[in-house]
Amino acid sequence: MTMNGAGTAADASFGRKLRHFVGRFLVPMSPVLLSPWRYFTLLPPIFAMRFHSRRLYWRLTGHGLKQLVKGGGVESGFVAEQVLPYNLGNINIINRGRTERIIALLRSIRGLKLRALNTLVVGPRNEAELMLLSSYGFDPAKLTAIDLFSYSPAVRLMDMHDLKFADGHFDAVYSAFVITYSDDIPKAVAETIRVARDGALVIFAFEHLTEGAGNRFGKNNLGSGPDDLLALFGDRVGHVFWKEDFESEGRFTSSVVFRLSKPNSAAH
Repeated sequence: MTMNGAGTAADASFGRKLRHFVGRFLVPMSPVLLSPWRYFTLLPPIFAMRFHSRRLYWRLTGHGLKQLVKGGGVESGFVAEQVLPYNLGNINIINRGRTERIIALLRSIRGLKLRALNTLVVGPRNEAELMLLSSYGFDPAKLTAIDLFSYSPAVRLMDMHDLKFADGHFDAVYSAFVITYSDDIPKAVAETIRVARDGALVIFAFEHLTEGAGNRFGKNNLGSGPDDLLALFGDRVGHVFWKEDFESEGRFTSSVVFRLSKPNSAAH
């Protein structure tokens, strides 16, 4: 009996050493590395083929384009009459570069397990953003996406100003290049705070012009970049992992990643 126990311990020790050797010298285990299969599926022509094949599949299986309208899920005339048509016109665009840059930031956060996060994805326009998030480590079963329009069962019809989710429901909220389409950003922020749990990861990226210049629709939204956004979250801002405001030809690209602090909320 003692010999069997010693043998089991020796086997376990050998297994650990073997995994350490493989991880260190043969297949380095790193949060920034992907499997060969993932690299293959992310090749631009392969990814584009996957994306457009899925669009065609949903169309052939009867999932037609649906959208919210003024008074039918959208209360803002500005959003219904200007924002929605503009984004519908870009429904087939794949914005890989800006999405993958944000994902790279998230994958660099030590100890963050993306697959464990129950994540709300706000305004993806199409499935490309969801496919990228899944390819880089998020669990597709734990991604909940919402937008004002959708051709896919993976994207639910919903306005970010009126989220139909329970309080403290999400471990992360991911909003990429959406928030400055709002004409009531404080309300959208309040909804983000409500549906996220204490300690949730909050990821926002957006474009803006200089203070006073407004956005493409003439709205003066977040003219001072990430500082304006963080000010709206107020004392709900916990640890800030990343904050950037990058200027190029009079346009600014902002991004911020932080923990949400809701100390008075019930544990979820």
